[in-house]
Parts: sequence; C-alpha cells; structure tokens
Amino acid sequence: MRAVNLIPVEQRSGASVGLGRSQGGAYAVIVLVGVLAGLGLLYGKASHEVATRTAQIATITAQTQQAQTDAGDLSSFEALNATRERRLAAVESLVESRFDWAHALRELGRVLPAHTAISSLSGAVGGGAAPAAAPATAAKPSTAAGPAAASSVTSATPPGSVPTFQLTGCSRTQSEVAATLEQLRGADGVQEVSLQSSTAGASTGAAAAAGGCSGGSTFSVTVTFAPLPAASAYAVKPASQTVAAAPETTGKVK
Repeated sequence: MRAVNLIPVEQRSGASVGLGRSQGGAYAVIVLVGVLAGLGLLYGKASHEVATRTAQIATITAQTQQAQTDAGDLSSFEALNATRERRLAAVESLVESRFDWAHALRELGRVLPAHTAISSLSGAVGGGAAPAAAPATAAKPSTAAGPAAASSVTSATPPGSVPTFQLTGCSRTQSEVAATLEQLRGADGVQEVSLQSSTAGASTGAAAAAGGCSGGSTFSVTVTFAPLPAASAYAVKPASQTVAAAPETTGKVK
C-alpha cells in the first residue's frame, strides 16, 4: 500500500510559512493590479489636464483673433481722431500767436479818463524781427485718408511782431493829457506810451465837443504793446495726418 500524508501542505514541517499554496503568487497579482490602477489614475488625470489646457488655449486664441479684428475695425476712427487733434492744435497755436484786438479796445475804454475824448484811432501789427525759418520735416507716405502736409503753423503776424495804436484826441487841460498817458500805461499788454504832440488851445470838432474838452488840449499818442509770443509748435506724430494752418490776416482798426 502507498502511504498518504493527510496533513495540509502549508502545515507540513519544513514548508514556507505564510506563502500558502500559491507560494506568494496571489500577493504579486494584487501588487500588480494596484500598480496598474495607479498608472491608470495618473493617465486619466494627465489626459484631463491636457484637454483642459487645450480648451483654454483655443479660447485665448479666439479672443486674440477677435481683439485683432476689433482693432482693425477701429483703425479708421483712430486716424480720424488723430486728424482732429492735429487740426485743433494748429488752430490753438494760431490763436495763441495772434493779437487780441477786442481785448485791447476794451482795455482802452477802461483806462481812459472821463474828460478825455478820442477823435481817431488806428491799429497795426508790424515792426518785429523776422522769425527764423523752421526746419523742414520729411513727410512719410500716408497710411490713412488725407494727404501729408507741413508740420508747422504759419501766420501773417509772425512771432515778435509789435502791435501799436495811434491815438488822436483831446482833454480839457495839459494835466489831463499827462493823466491820460499814465492811464494808458496801465492797460493790459501795453509796453510803452509815447506822446507825439500835445497842443494847448481851442479844439474844434464833434469829437472834442462830445468829450467836453472844447477849448482844451489836443494830443497825439502812440501806444506800443508787447511783441507777439511765439506760436506753440504742435507735436508731429505720424506726418501723414498733419494739416497746414491758414495764415492769419493783419487787422487795422479805424
């Protein structure tokens, strides 16, 4: 007869403890399954992150293209606004460099004494030094509507021109003539008052009688104002949109 050992293999003396019948194969399978599950989890997470970043890139690209399209649509308005700013700057520069006749006449009426009458008044602008020529600026090709133009403002009354008034009138006495000269020196912008002539005696004429100086003193005076300031040059950005200002005409008041 053949002897049969009925003791389980894992309990027989000399056998490896804890490995069981599979000799540790089950543990290896469990470890392998865990590793595969971890790798699958990491792969899924990485795939989700890649898809998210790809969607963000696509959204940003679309927004960039839309912004570029909008900027292209607004380029014509930008050019129009630049033209407007240059024209305003040219007009402001001419206004700053012209002589304010209205203000000068208001000042004349403000400072004249009560018993002094003006029979004639004339004004002119001239006698200043010729201004230095502005350097030429090369014009670039036009990039928007409108031709390229000069980059400086010109005026018929250039910087340094001297405005003057020629006054003829009468006062009751020579002392009032002297007071009139002092009052004229106090007018805004007046630099010098020169007495050309003063005659004591009878004064005829409607203007003299209206001024209450009939039989008083007649005089002739030259009032010199400060020279005109330099026109403020406006900034030249792209030369394509710069406009040339029209020259200002010299006025004469009678």
